[in-house]
Amino acid sequence: MNQSRRLPYLLLLPGIALLLAVLYPFLSGVYWSFTDFDLTLGQNPAFTGLSNYVEAFRPSGDGLHSILITFAYAALAVTVQLLLGFGVALLLTREGAHIKVYRALIVLPLLMPPVVATMMWRVMMTPDGVLNYMLSWVYLPPFDWLGSTSTALFSVVLIDTWIYTPFVILILLAGMQSIPTEVHEAARVDGASYAREVWNLVVPLLRPFFVIVIVFRGIDSLKMFDIIYTATRGGPIDATMNLHVQSYFTGIRALDIGSSMTYLVVLWVLCYALAFFLLRARRGRLA
Repeated sequence: MNQSRRLPYLLLLPGIALLLAVLYPFLSGVYWSFTDFDLTLGQNPAFTGLSNYVEAFRPSGDGLHSILITFAYAALAVTVQLLLGFGVALLLTREGAHIKVYRALIVLPLLMPPVVATMMWRVMMTPDGVLNYMLSWVYLPPFDWLGSTSTALFSVVLIDTWIYTPFVILILLAGMQSIPTEVHEAARVDGASYAREVWNLVVPLLRPFFVIVIVFRGIDSLKMFDIIYTATRGGPIDATMNLHVQSYFTGIRALDIGSSMTYLVVLWVLCYALAFFLLRARRGRLA
């Protein structure tokens, strides 16, 4: 084989190496989820079929609770960030003397490492922290933001919203600025109010951008780890114990690799299903 024929195969080698580097750990994890791989036993893992999945997701098991927390967290985070991001993006489309400054400032939370931002909010949410001090200004009682089972999940969603809403704003703002000005002018000539213009014009044209936001933020929220672990360690009393944090405690702390991989495989299926159905629905609408 001459040099010209070998060159395409040589150029494929980095891609093949990268593919193997990704596939081998993934397939190993999937296989381990069907075994009794436990580092505390000191023996070779044996194939156990679906026993890990049955055990993890029985009605009274930790896995089912973690799935519910995972869905609740993702649904709350994406909904709040989508609504808030849409509203702020609308405000940033207006012309003003300082609008460019506001657009620059709005991305600052996104530039901060999530762990650092969460630690900052954790200090603010202590019983004697800034948030409770501000509540005292309006004569409201203090909250145990991260220490109560009734408020912990909402508090972590608040932290997530502060960090990642700028991402939603940037995506939707780009979508709004891509709408031709002639379309807005035609709506105003027809006598449409601002609210009707937003609902009947802006929202339909932003559907592709809504899909982008839901896919990216939905997947990030489903597999969230750093914010939850830094803020609550999955507590109090497992009130914020999602699948990712549950997998960490099972695999890293308890050394039960088989059960830990079971949680992660289920999490991967959820993330893949979200992206698959949303993008397929979008393609079907375009067709």
